[in-house]
Order: sequence, then structure tokens, then C-alpha cells
Amino acid sequence: MNGDSNKPIGHQYALAMLDGGEEQVRSLARHAGSQITMDAFLRVQDEEPVPAFLHSALCAMSLPTKRPKDDTQPILREDGKYALAINPRPVLQTVDGKPVLRSLGVPYGAYPRVALIYLLSQAVTKRSRDVYLGRNFTEWMRRLGYQTVSYGPRGTANRMREQVDRLLACEWQIRWDGTEADDNAFAVRDVKISNEYAGSLEKNGAFAREIRMSEVFYSHLIEHAVPLNEVAIRELKGTPTALDLYTYLAYRLPRINSGKGQTISWDQLARHLGNEADSKRFRQTVRETMQLVSAVYPNANVDLSGRKVVLNPSPAPLERKLVGPHLRLLGAPVSETAPRSSVAGKTVGGKVEASGAEPTCAFPSGSLNFGNREAAFRKVGVDKGHPWSVDQMADAFRAGFPGITRERSEAEWLRVWEAFVVSYAKRRSNPDGE
Repeated sequence: MNGDSNKPIGHQYALAMLDGGEEQVRSLARHAGSQITMDAFLRVQDEEPVPAFLHSALCAMSLPTKRPKDDTQPILREDGKYALAINPRPVLQTVDGKPVLRSLGVPYGAYPRVALIYLLSQAVTKRSRDVYLGRNFTEWMRRLGYQTVSYGPRGTANRMREQVDRLLACEWQIRWDGTEADDNAFAVRDVKISNEYAGSLEKNGAFAREIRMSEVFYSHLIEHAVPLNEVAIRELKGTPTALDLYTYLAYRLPRINSGKGQTISWDQLARHLGNEADSKRFRQTVRETMQLVSAVYPNANVDLSGRKVVLNPSPAPLERKLVGPHLRLLGAPVSETAPRSSVAGKTVGGKVEASGAEPTCAFPSGSLNFGNREAAFRKVGVDKGHPWSVDQMADAFRAGFPGITRERSEAEWLRVWEAFVVSYAKRRSNPDGE
């Protein structure tokens, strides 16, 4: 791996996976002191990608990472032919029984970025302007790793609700001007994400929102949706700058045609990521953040080591020629052995050794209501644990089963899970019978 030590750590992991399998990845991580990035890399390379989407303008230009000093003022962003204005329009609210016009402020931080990806992904995948934020949204938050979706004053659900309300109250003006015939020149002005939205607070504190996207925004979104990997979003969900860098690279890198790549200044990158100007601190933050981003997007071929930022042509995050089931390393030779996620066998000396043994895996993380693998576990929960919540039982299993960290065959996990579900349902139905 000589000559690759200056590459982002995710790129180095991908090379190590090709060269020696997971053991070599772990060895590299120990040497680099990078447990967090290694864990993110292995989780993403082991899981089938889940398509998610974001508008290209929102990939190119970011929301504020922190609450602005005056969050009632509009936010302006520009990126060459793109321009974006986010204007926090006053909304009519009821305070002490009286109608009041009040600005909620501009959205900021990680939550609105995650919410936007959910909203736009739902619209693109369902081909509908109507999006519902209710029970499905709570389940999606759990799927992304918000294991405890709490509804207290500072709970995750209420913080998400606040940022969703800020998003939907804003007017978004997006302008994209082409300068040549093949640019498909146009300008879109006064675009609102939603023309209509209604909501309610449920008895348990949960919130529901029914959103109808404006026709103009929805049509523009369908034409300019950038594909992302939801599995990667899960790993980055708590860091606004990481989400911004990932979505920006996912939009920009696959569109670069020049073999020499494209060079931008650090000041330009700072504006993309919502910073007013380049600084040494900003450069250091981005270089550190890129290590985590590269772990979930190892194909991203970017050089951040110099005085300029060099962007090189790279596959999109959802390429299907793979290291693992869905990662392809740019310029890498085809691996003769598939990784552990796609070959039944055991790892010996970092190599996958074929065998007749059933492959082992961890108990599913997140909600059991989504995914092909999770379906078998959900069926056991529904059949054997009725009427109790399948995800509630899964959370109790993860918290209380002493062997939860051990990898087992799928059949063994299902046997252990079924025994737990039967016992759980019996205890809950007859709590005094023990």
C-alpha cells in the first residue's frame, strides 16, 4: 500500500479489504488508531445499500451547521451557476389563545439535513408530492440509529420536530442559470418545499405532519435528485459537516469528466459547507471529517492535503460493481474472492476460506420492519409475540440477552430470538404468574 498513506482512510480500508480481507482492515485501523472509521466502513460495506435522495442544489449548498446569532435573517448561498436563499417566513401561531405572527427561524444542525433527506427520498421513491411524517418517520429515525426516539422537551423527536417546522415555514429560492446551450439554462424562483402542511401532537408527545410539496419544487426535484446511500447517512447523522461533505461529493464527483480532475480553493469549499471564509481551523476540521466520510464513501477520490482541493472523477455512492456487495474501488483489480458478506465460509489469515459451514452474522440492528433479512425476524415476532410491538421486543432482546455481541448463524439467531419472544409474550401477558 505504498503511496496510498496520504489517501483518506476509507480508501485505504478498501485497498486493505481487496488485499487481505477484514483482518487486514482491522490491522490497518489499529495502526492508524481509527476504530470509529473502521466500524463505519465495515457496517457500510456489509449492508446492501438503501437508496436515498437529495436535491442537487441542497447537495451543493448547505444549511447552517450551528444556530446563527440572528436566526430570523435569510441565509444566502452560491455555487457558480447555483444560488440559494432560505427565508424564514413568519407563521401564524396560537399563543395563550391568541393568534401571533412569529418567525421560527432558519433550520440548522444535523436534524434538518436528515429530515430533508427523508422528505425528498419519500417523494422520489414514491413518485408523490404527498409525504407523511408520523409513525413511519419515527421508525425511520430508529432505522438510522436513533435507538431511543424520545418525546421530552429535549428529546430527539421534539428536536427533529422543531427543525422540520423551521424547514417547512421557510421560503426557498433556488436559481440555476446555464451559460451554454447544453447547460439546459433555466432559473427557478420562489420555490417552497411545501405549499400545504398540517400537523398534530399525539398523546405520547409524538408529532405527525402531512406535507404536500409544491408542484414546482417536486418537478424540479424529480429532475435533479442526487442518489445517496441511507446506510451511509446513518453513520454520519450526528455530524452536520460530515453530512454536507458526503452529499456534496456524491453530487460533484460523478459529474467530473476531466481525467485531471477539478481544482477548487479552500474558500470555495468553505462557502459550499456554509462557512463564511477559509481558515486553518476549517481546513483541519474538513480533513478530519473526510476520514469518516471516506469510510462510508471510499470511492470518493479527493485530495485535501494541499493548498487547493482536488476533486477527481469518482463513481457515485451506489455503484454496483463492488468491493463487498456494493463498493467499487476506482482503478482497483477485480478481487478473486468475495468478502465475508457474500461468501459462505470462514476467515483464515485475512482471507475468506470457502466451507460448507453457514456464515455467521450479528443480530439485526435498528427496526425489524424494514429489510429482507429483518423480515424473517419480524415474522417470528408477529406470530409468536402478538400483540406486543416487534421493535420493543427487539430492543429488550438487545438489552438483556447476554450473548448479543456474539456472531451466530442466521438459523441459530432465529431459534434464540423465537425462544425469547415466546418467553417475553408469556411474561407480559401474565406478569404475576412467574
